[in-house]
Amino acid sequence: MKINNDCEITKKTDGTISFVEKGVMTVICTNDPIYSDWEKAYNTLRATSLNKRNEVYVNMTLPVTDVKVEDNKVEVEELSDDEKITRGLTNIINFFSEFQFEPNYRFINTLAYAKNGKNYIKSYFELSNNQYLNEVVEKMKSKEFKNILSDIKVAKPTSHINKRLKIYYGSAGTGKTTLAQKESDNRCIVCNASMLPADLMEDFVFVDGKPSFKPSVLWDCMTNGKPIVLDEINLLPFDSLRFLQGILDGKSEFDYKGHKVTIADGFEVIGTMNLAIGGMVFGLPEPLIDRCYEMKKFTLDASMLKSALV
Repeated sequence: MKINNDCEITKKTDGTISFVEKGVMTVICTNDPIYSDWEKAYNTLRATSLNKRNEVYVNMTLPVTDVKVEDNKVEVEELSDDEKITRGLTNIINFFSEFQFEPNYRFINTLAYAKNGKNYIKSYFELSNNQYLNEVVEKMKSKEFKNILSDIKVAKPTSHINKRLKIYYGSAGTGKTTLAQKESDNRCIVCNASMLPADLMEDFVFVDGKPSFKPSVLWDCMTNGKPIVLDEINLLPFDSLRFLQGILDGKSEFDYKGHKVTIADGFEVIGTMNLAIGGMVFGLPEPLIDRCYEMKKFTLDASMLKSALV
């Protein structure tokens, strides 16, 4: 945990606390009488925002025993891959604890696969409209977080849990829906706030002059293993979002009104959305975001805007 440009404090997995300031290192062990003072200081600094830590630190008076570190290099204990992974998972739980967020099984699995772990976490907090988004983004700039990601990515998971959902989000006109429809061969459902699970699964038709229902394009995509776009997915009501959670969690079949629906390999939902509409943010529930294997933010740049002029 970096306090300022010249000072860094670290709590190791063996319980000791190390403190490096301008090339001088102090190691405080659990059996040291002054350990509790250092632990309180460490916890206090962790609970303090980055821009306030230096102010807190300069007001601390702690007993130290200096050990000179040559060339600012500290001898690092060699750990096995399993120990590094355990350290990384322990540290990431601690990392998010101040933000009232608990990394779960799906989150860690997808994070380990992500090409850019910071972007994955930023999108996760942004799509869920989490109040701590800016604080998390700022804290991820630390060396501490870089080390956490390094530990977690020591070994790849044996399987990718999430396979059926990805989210493209951004302002209107950024090309997210165009790309999604290209990937789905133009299979698309435009969502709205009144669309219930039955509206997603059934199409209303007349047969011999009488009202009837037939399986929807979403139903067809599930049984035939095809991708489909749910445009403005974040406008769906809570019941529909909960229904999507159930079909995107990896199950191979489910019952719908007495019909067994088999989900074939290749089925996936590409959700497209404007996160902010009319000045209001319409986020997604965390259990649904947990099922995303990819989240991509689309933004306009100069080359895209140039097409409006040339």
